[in-house]
Amino acid sequence: MLYLSTGAPPLVSGSELRRLRETMTRCDRAIQRAIERRLRIARRIGEAKRARGIPVRDYAVERAVLRRWHSALERANIPPERADRFARWLVEEAVRIQEELPGTDRPDAAAADVLIIGGAGAMGRWMAGFLRSMGHRVAIYDPRAHPARFPGLHVQTDLREGVSTAEAVVVATPMRVSANVYRRAAECMRGGLLFDILSIKAPLVPEIRRARGRGIRVASVHPLFGPTTRVLSGRNLLVLDCGDPRAADDTEALFRRSSLTITRRSLGEHDRLMTNVLGLPHLTSLLFSLVLSRVSSSSEDLATVGPLSFARQAEVARVVTAENPELSFDIQALNPTSPELFTRLAVVFEEVRRIVEREDRERYFELLRESQGLWTARTDRPPSSHP
Repeated sequence: MLYLSTGAPPLVSGSELRRLRETMTRCDRAIQRAIERRLRIARRIGEAKRARGIPVRDYAVERAVLRRWHSALERANIPPERADRFARWLVEEAVRIQEELPGTDRPDAAAADVLIIGGAGAMGRWMAGFLRSMGHRVAIYDPRAHPARFPGLHVQTDLREGVSTAEAVVVATPMRVSANVYRRAAECMRGGLLFDILSIKAPLVPEIRRARGRGIRVASVHPLFGPTTRVLSGRNLLVLDCGDPRAADDTEALFRRSSLTITRRSLGEHDRLMTNVLGLPHLTSLLFSLVLSRVSSSSEDLATVGPLSFARQAEVARVVTAENPELSFDIQALNPTSPELFTRLAVVFEEVRRIVEREDRERYFELLRESQGLWTARTDRPPSSHP
C-alpha cells in the first residue's frame, strides 16, 4: 500500500495485513521459480557453449545483463550498489552452473597427462578438480593421499614413475618444502612441462634456474584466489615466463578454456608485485584486527556503533585473517621485498601521525587527494562478475 501524505499512514486491519503478507509470499515464490528457470536456461546455454567450443565468459553479455538490471531496479528506487550486487549475483550463479558442467565425452586433442605433486593439499585438490574439468587426465602424488579419498583420480605412489609418465608436472606443495620437492621432480623428468603454483616464488628461483639448465621446459603459475573459489569468472591467474616463452604458452593453454583472466608476467617481477597486492592486504588486515582486539573483545560490540566504512574494512580483515596461517606467515617471511614494505608502512604511518599532531589540515587533504588519485586513475576494464 502506497501513500504520499506527510501525515500518519492509514491504519491497516489485521486481515488486510495477512492478505498483504500472503501476496508477498506468492511474489517470493514467483521470484524463486524465475531464478530456478534462469539457472536451467544458463545450464542449456553452457552446454551449447561447450559443444561449440565457446568460452564460458562473455563480457558483452555480462555488460548487457548488468545494464538491464540497473535500469529495471532504478525504476523501483533500488540503490545502485544494491542493484549491482543483485545483478552480479545472477551473473555469478549462471557462470557457476556453466563452469560446473561435466567435461565433454569427445576426445580432446589438447588433453594432457598431468601429475600434481601435493595434490592432497587444498590448492592441489582445487588444481586437480580444475584440470579434470578442462578435460585433462590428472594424477596426484602426495604422501597424505589415500586412493579412497580421491575417487576418479589416480593416486601415484612412486614419484619417479609419476613424473616420467606425465606431460605436465605441477608442484603444489607448501612453500617451506617446495625447493626440495621441485628438485626431486626435475631430476626425474625426461621431458614435458614443469610449473609450480606457489604464492611467493623466491624459494624456488634457484631450482627453476637449475631445472632450466637441465633443459627442462619450465614456467610458473600463481592462482590469485583460494581453494574455496567456486566461480572463476573475474578471477585472476598469473602465468610467469621463466625464460622459456614457449613453456609459458603451453602452461597458459592448460587454463585457456576456462573463464579465468590470465595475465603474463616475468618471474623476476612477481614477488615485488605480490608485496603490494598480497603482502600489504594481509599485513594491514592483521594490524587492523590487532589494534581493535587490544581495546575490545567482541566484534559485535564494535559493529553496533560502526559506520559502513568500518563494516567494509572489518569484512576484509575477517576473511584475510581467517586464511591459512602458515601461508599468511610465509607470504611475509619468504618474500625478499617484505622489508621494503615494512619500511614504507612505517614511513607513511609516521607522516600521517605528524600531520595530525600538527593539525596540518592542508597537508592531510593533500594526502587524501594523493590516495584518491590512485583509485580514480584506473583504466577501463571489463566488468567482473564479483562485486
